[in-house]
Amino acid sequence: MRFPPFQLVDWFAAAEGRFDLSLSHSDCEPLSLSDLFQESEFANLADFRLGYGTFAGLEQLRSLVARQYTTIDKNDVLIFSGVSEAIYTFMRTMLNPGDEVVAQSPLFHTLHAIARSLGCKVTEWRPTDETTCSFDVSALIELCNPRTRLIVFNFPHNPTGQMISESDLRRIIETARRCNAFLFSDEQFRLLEMPSVATLPAACDLYDKAVSVTGISKTLGLGGLRIGWLATRCEEVIAAAKEYRFYTTEMANTPCQVFAIRALERGDEILARNRRCLAENVERLRAFAEQHRERLVFHSPKAGTMTMVEQKSPLTSTELCERLLDDKRVFLVPGNAMGMSDRLLRFGLGRDDFVQGLDRLGDFLQGRIPD
Repeated sequence: MRFPPFQLVDWFAAAEGRFDLSLSHSDCEPLSLSDLFQESEFANLADFRLGYGTFAGLEQLRSLVARQYTTIDKNDVLIFSGVSEAIYTFMRTMLNPGDEVVAQSPLFHTLHAIARSLGCKVTEWRPTDETTCSFDVSALIELCNPRTRLIVFNFPHNPTGQMISESDLRRIIETARRCNAFLFSDEQFRLLEMPSVATLPAACDLYDKAVSVTGISKTLGLGGLRIGWLATRCEEVIAAAKEYRFYTTEMANTPCQVFAIRALERGDEILARNRRCLAENVERLRAFAEQHRERLVFHSPKAGTMTMVEQKSPLTSTELCERLLDDKRVFLVPGNAMGMSDRLLRFGLGRDDFVQGLDRLGDFLQGRIPD
């Protein structure tokens, strides 16, 4: 099985070592161990034994994860070495060649590329507005039929920060139930809504064939731990995923699970800090785009860590990002790297040095782009 090129990750890989400020990373400000543990606790960590863990994940971690849902218990949760492993495991175990999949687009690459590589027929649910990525749920419903095996979507949306209403989410659920289809909901940015936006229910709480995946990389700023999870009430999915993992990683890294436990125990505190940072950086970017309104058009996000800005220079976004990287050592992702318009730029809003990045971008826009 061969996979198509992963353009977004290729863009990141090509920029490694070439920047010292990022305006495009999708996580919140990374935490350190000293942010999670008191100094007196480090001695206990030094004595931690580095043996095997458990196949499903540490019980304490699964119990903490289950508290994020209303119908899920610890036995409905599997811990993975990052969300990407959870996505891959589900797709490999629950899809077969010829299966019909309806997938939102644009979407994180693996959420449709794995299905295509397996020989599935993938139908894209495209936005009504390709720039702002506004999605009409009625259009999704029209794409589904009794042969639909799986519906895949992501809200808050990566990378635009757009949302749907709870009533629209329930319409998607009813469509999946009517088709007897699985539902795969990427909820990586759930719990990072803007102050006036309500949190959507988790899909796994609304439908017994729904799978919710998320982790601690984006919301809690702990991407280096590579801890994610899959939550579902579907016993078929849980059993198949457990069996498949015997052939891959077997289990997630145990010390990293211990760190994740502490992060979730302090989750409310960390989330509150990260929400404040996101809200402040949204307003900073709004003001920055207004200051450079002849070059930039700001599209306000409703949730998550990212938003898209339309640029109106003579350059493509790919050209602009390459020059910005070389001239100012600032990292930005062009829309083209995500299968979107090459007039768009992806801004990540979760980092503490966002202002410094904007300052360098401002210098670049004033001095390096031709009219």
